[in-house]
Amino acid sequence: MAESDVILSEEDLIKNLAKTEQPAGGGGSCGGDACSTKLHIRTYSELKSKIRELENKEKSSSSNLKLQCAKVPERLQSDAKGAQVYYEPQVMSFGPYHHGKAHLQVGETLKLKLAVSYFRLSFDRSKRKIYNTVSSDIESLRKCYNPKSTEEYTDEELSVMLLVDGCALLRYILCVCLGDHEEYGIRYQDLSRIHQDTLLLENQLPYQLLQNLIKNIMTNDAWIVIFQEFFGLSTDESFFQKFFGLQEDSFLQKMKKYCCCRLFRPITNRNSIPEPEKGSKPCPHLLDLYRINFLGDERSYPTLLESATVNKGGLQGSVGDVKEQVMASFRNVKELMAAGIRIKRSPTRHLRDISFHSNGFTACLRIPPIAIDNSTKTLFLNLIDYEMSSDVPHDFISYLRFLDSLIDHDDDVKELQSAGILQNNLGTHEQVAEFFNTVSCNLESNFHAYKDVRLKIRKHLKSHYNSRLKMWMTQCLNTYFGNPWTIIAWVGAALALFFTAVQTYLAVFRP
Repeated sequence: MAESDVILSEEDLIKNLAKTEQPAGGGGSCGGDACSTKLHIRTYSELKSKIRELENKEKSSSSNLKLQCAKVPERLQSDAKGAQVYYEPQVMSFGPYHHGKAHLQVGETLKLKLAVSYFRLSFDRSKRKIYNTVSSDIESLRKCYNPKSTEEYTDEELSVMLLVDGCALLRYILCVCLGDHEEYGIRYQDLSRIHQDTLLLENQLPYQLLQNLIKNIMTNDAWIVIFQEFFGLSTDESFFQKFFGLQEDSFLQKMKKYCCCRLFRPITNRNSIPEPEKGSKPCPHLLDLYRINFLGDERSYPTLLESATVNKGGLQGSVGDVKEQVMASFRNVKELMAAGIRIKRSPTRHLRDISFHSNGFTACLRIPPIAIDNSTKTLFLNLIDYEMSSDVPHDFISYLRFLDSLIDHDDDVKELQSAGILQNNLGTHEQVAEFFNTVSCNLESNFHAYKDVRLKIRKHLKSHYNSRLKMWMTQCLNTYFGNPWTIIAWVGAALALFFTAVQTYLAVFRP
């Protein structure tokens, strides 16, 4: 929708008009006749004037929300107790939002060391030329941030800040992947905290700044390889080692196990990093680039009409009724398993790689693996706030809502962990269940996300509970073939009966 095409519902129009017509004294009351006179629009020209006023307010508010590097809205921070812990950097700040804070002074010294190392790696370009690449674009870079956070800095001060931060961030990514972090006094236990700082919403640098600085030290192909390794998204570890001439037992392996792969379980069969589609919006910052690759390739979801056509006799009614039926068709893991649905790990770790296949009596739901630890909540909250404060689809929120619908109790977490989907580094199963039930609370997901999976599950459940034969068969499979030990016991009992029958036969009809 174009920015000029603002569509307001009748209810929103009335509410906004009521706000604009409210007396300047605040929330004071007034007589019923006086209020009704002010709220009543008598002429068509007055109506057009009010609508134009509301459109201008909508445009100004939407432009504030679409900052390339926005702050976390206060309404989202207030939802969590002590929420600042999840949005403030612990070691290094990038950008103006947390620049100069007392607890980050050590990080400022570290950033300067990394920036100096970046200058040494540049392709025979002077510091002045590198500075000019930033200062020449400082006007557009300033517009990426909240105006209140940059108004105290001159163009030169902001250029220097972004230059040091951008050079330090790129050099840090390089030193982590290449294994020379000890040269800068970066301790092994600090890697995870700095890695977490790079993915905070309020700690982002404009991606066009990084792109301009990347050109000075590496090619675009090398940057793609570095990015994949830094976030643990590489399709082939040996390729990175051959690309940069590393040894098999380099620090990269240790770093990835401790830092980059903390969020994921290692998988040998990985898809390549998805490339942005043609005509898509440019990446605003590193967090968005991480989110894109975290989610994986785009999936084509069927429309409501197609879904209702494919599932004849299943979904009926209006669009709202269909949505209600789809979202209400879910059960937790234990109930799905009781209906003959097995939970298995997806071949990739991309969050969109969720599939469902049914063969009549049994079915299989495949979910990508993920690890949960103390830093996961910080990452999840920043991804949630980014989607809620920008115009990107709520695909990550939809994934959390999907997983939350599967988890009600600690037994559900136990089953997911047994299937290799959840790696619990947080604590007890109850803590993990509470984590998913609280972090995705009051979130509105994208209805189209995973809709095909939800519809297939609903169709399987309906077919299962409408057939006594399927219910008996599923109960039999769960009881006698649910694990290897019951299968062995059943086969042993069958063999014992068979040999007993043979022995009896030979004893009676022996020639």
